Amino acid sequence: MPKGVRIALPLLFIAAVYGSDVLVETVWPDARGSILGVWIGAVLVAGVANVVNACLDHGEGSPRRLAFWDMLLKLCMIPFYLLVFTGGLAGSIAMAVVPGFILMMPLWVALLAAIDYVLLLLTSSYGFASVVRARRRGLITGAAATVLLVLHLLFVTDVVAAIILHSKVCKAGYALAFRGDRPDGMSPVGI
Repeated sequence: MPKGVRIALPLLFIAAVYGSDVLVETVWPDARGSILGVWIGAVLVAGVANVVNACLDHGEGSPRRLAFWDMLLKLCMIPFYLLVFTGGLAGSIAMAVVPGFILMMPLWVALLAAIDYVLLLLTSSYGFASVVRARRRGLITGAAATVLLVLHLLFVTDVVAAIILHSKVCKAGYALAFRGDRPDGMSPVGI
């Protein structure tokens, strides 16, 4: 896959998550009533494109590059998760003020949880691919790979796992480059 596409897809995903409202109003001003559907569609299309990008990246330095994008996407999603948490909190406060909202709360909570977990899985695709490639190239142990894969499936720990994975892959790559016996496709510099 061309380098420009590999760089553009994660940025497109971030833009889809944060900027779809502005994009829809600019491109399709009559869609105000169906903005949630358009937003979900844009995020899913960009997310699936990123999953494909992560799966197809087998080039030189791919474990480090994938770990970098995993970490960057995880860190960029923190404000969105805080926004969703604030929405859930506002729903709880509204339920205390208007008791009739108690009937809508299960649907509200399920919708927010589904959106969050789908985003977590879509951004974790880079981490999954990086863990698999790093394990195959001997950059991390089997136990570390298992733990990192499990941590990528849970909220909050996915961010920690992404940072740890990036750190481990970079350290292992630099150590192997310093020794002079780089594994297949591992470059000592660059993302």
